[in-house]
Amino acid sequence: MLCTLALAACTQTPAQTAPRAAPTIVSLNPCADAILAEVTAPGQLLALSHYSADPRASSMDPATARRYPTTRGTLEEIIALRPDVIVDGTFVPPATASAYQRLGMRLETLGIASTVEQSRTQIRALAALAGNPAKGEALIQRIDTALAAAAPNPGTKGVPALVWEPGGIVPGDGTLIADLLRRTGFANFAAARGLGQADQLPLERVMADPPRVILTAGPDRALSHPALAHLTGTARAPLDPRLLYCAGPTIIPAAKRLAQVRRAL
Repeated sequence: MLCTLALAACTQTPAQTAPRAAPTIVSLNPCADAILAEVTAPGQLLALSHYSADPRASSMDPATARRYPTTRGTLEEIIALRPDVIVDGTFVPPATASAYQRLGMRLETLGIASTVEQSRTQIRALAALAGNPAKGEALIQRIDTALAAAAPNPGTKGVPALVWEPGGIVPGDGTLIADLLRRTGFANFAAARGLGQADQLPLERVMADPPRVILTAGPDRALSHPALAHLTGTARAPLDPRLLYCAGPTIIPAAKRLAQVRRAL
């Protein structure tokens, strides 16, 4: 029976089921990669997903990622590594999951954390799985310290901010970046206008109803359109798209960047 390492996904947690000996682990999930690199002991994490080997896409520190082998997740690669536990995303084909089970390997799945609190839960679950709960708490403390340093003064009104991705894509309110915007003194401009996750906000609408700040996440002609220069009351600042998708330790640089932008307004 598969157990998802996410909030309310399973009543039984890795803390209840982890074996006494620290298991060896292979991660096939790029967001799990970054957390497991923080909470495992030397030699325990056998491989990361191949996504973390690409510094253009990985949310991990490149130097940290280079310390580990990577895998594309083929069954042949997994068999060669012989891990006790495989950590993957939630969309694992049933045939693949059955193959892991037949080979005596345990599968754990990691959902998408849409809040800081869910991220804390995932960190604790993965740290317990690895048999190193203290390392999980140390990581959470670092995250909480970064969030506290990035928080605005109490009572400060949120600055309307548009996170604008290529193609005019915007994040919805039930996303991690939306939670981080609130925690760092911003208000989700797109959500306030009824837009949800992966909805599109065209340039024309931005020009007609501009936010206080546009956080441009990634290369796109529309994000740097000359017309935006005419929005004298709107600031623009780049936001590394690698900070948008994973929780865990990625929260730390994301919070620092958002606080930097807000304080520069």
